[in-house]
Amino acid sequence: MKKLLSLGVVFLAAAGLVFGQAEDILKLKEKIIELQNKGELGFRNFTICSNIMGFGSYVPVAAPTFKSGDQIQFYYEPVNVFTGRREGLYEIWYTQDMIVVDAKGKVLMEKVDAMDLHYTSKSPVLDLYVTGSLDLTSVPPGKYQYKAVLKDKLRNKQIIKAVEFTVK
Repeated sequence: MKKLLSLGVVFLAAAGLVFGQAEDILKLKEKIIELQNKGELGFRNFTICSNIMGFGSYVPVAAPTFKSGDQIQFYYEPVNVFTGRREGLYEIWYTQDMIVVDAKGKVLMEKVDAMDLHYTSKSPVLDLYVTGSLDLTSVPPGKYQYKAVLKDKLRNKQIIKAVEFTVK
């Protein structure tokens, strides 16, 4: 009986530590959200890739030169997207426009809100990443620029990132 009582005390102590740890982790996440909500919207690790496996796991191309018919893959991590909090839920909502211009600045393609990423969850979402692709099937040889327009819908802010690529 003493052994059973001792095991019960140990179990309750361990449960208290785990619960306390979970509370500490949630407090840290709330602090991260506060910092992100005050920070400037931006892009991190905007990369043209040959392969994307997941968050922070991608293979950059050696040079952004492609053949007509290829497909370009893009990877980036949105930075400081606003997290709204209401009724015990966390909400993140951002979209991305895709724009392709030629060397003279002429818009060849524009897709407004090509990506619409809207998350509502009971726990904070802190690590975000976006992948996209561009089909070069009907693109003639030349120099081009791909523009991603990241729009934070809850904060009503946007930022543009442009990368150059060549089709041979």
